[in-house]
Amino acid sequence: MKETKLYNMILPPFMLFLFVPFLWIVSFFGNFIIDSIILLIISIFIYKKFTIQLYKKSIIPVFLLGFLSDFLGVLYLTLVSIQSDAEYYEGNDLGKQILSGIYLATSHSCYDSIYGVLFIVSGIVLSSVFIFIFDYFVSFKNKGLSKKQKIIASLTMAIVTAPYTFLLPKEIFY
Repeated sequence: MKETKLYNMILPPFMLFLFVPFLWIVSFFGNFIIDSIILLIISIFIYKKFTIQLYKKSIIPVFLLGFLSDFLGVLYLTLVSIQSDAEYYEGNDLGKQILSGIYLATSHSCYDSIYGVLFIVSGIVLSSVFIFIFDYFVSFKNKGLSKKQKIIASLTMAIVTAPYTFLLPKEIFY
């Protein structure tokens, strides 16, 4: 049986989302406000006219699926960090340096290693990909947008509403 070691019980910021109910509430309302603003901007600049119908038909799926996308990014980062069995390493082995970056990103700060930053960015990119897919195939489906408008709108939502907060240093929280 494999021995499990808990080196650091302080969670990285992306995991706080899972365990702190207050952050769910703040994240919930913050995401709704940001999604609303971006959706209204998309309505004006992509759809070429302001339409409350596009907003009303799209905001709930955009918001809920965006929230789900953020959660999937957190889940990915959490599972990789748990399954990697990573630990601190200072040698020249690239594979161990990458694992050390994952360890540092989840137990100390992602900014302690370029690989830690890249690991966290991979979670942000994964969330963005899900945002794009969900918006293109669900949120903006049958909303009167051309294929080009759906691509631009979905891409805009994916880039602007990506969970960049994953990069916040944990010192901000504790």
